[in-house]
Amino acid sequence: MKTANTISLAAPLSLLLFLAGLAALFWAFMTGTAIDPEKGRDAMIAAIWNHVGWGVLAAPTLLIYMSWRLFAGNSSRATLMEKFGIALLLALVAAVIFLIVTGPITVWTYGSALKVFDWFAIPSPTGKAPALHSFVEQAHVYVARVTPWLAGAELALFAFSNVQRK
Repeated sequence: MKTANTISLAAPLSLLLFLAGLAALFWAFMTGTAIDPEKGRDAMIAAIWNHVGWGVLAAPTLLIYMSWRLFAGNSSRATLMEKFGIALLLALVAAVIFLIVTGPITVWTYGSALKVFDWFAIPSPTGKAPALHSFVEQAHVYVARVTPWLAGAELALFAFSNVQRK
């Protein structure tokens, strides 16, 4: 896959977008893993709102990076490894978009507005829906557990994509 992360004028931008996207994904994951009912209700609620706030801020960064990677001049004569890279990226894109969509739905079906720190809130269009909330929350958690593996594979592929071959 001939992408913008090859040596060219676009390389610094691609690297910056990659690192920002990876950092955003990592931070959203870390704040999500801090949500622990064992720590008590107040601590859990604070962790949830921290995760929601950072998740909303991370979403545009992730979408910009993934759009850049998807539309960065793919060759029609891709090798098997390049095809694997495309499939891996598509899986990562699907997982992240799923998380971006199910995150707000999880909050809204609980009956809460989507609060981004104390800056702004997006009111719930659904109201409280306990059954849907439980289903969407479990799906969100499952995909969130798979996503770091996809991101790690994407990182490894990105790291070795610039290796000079003889």
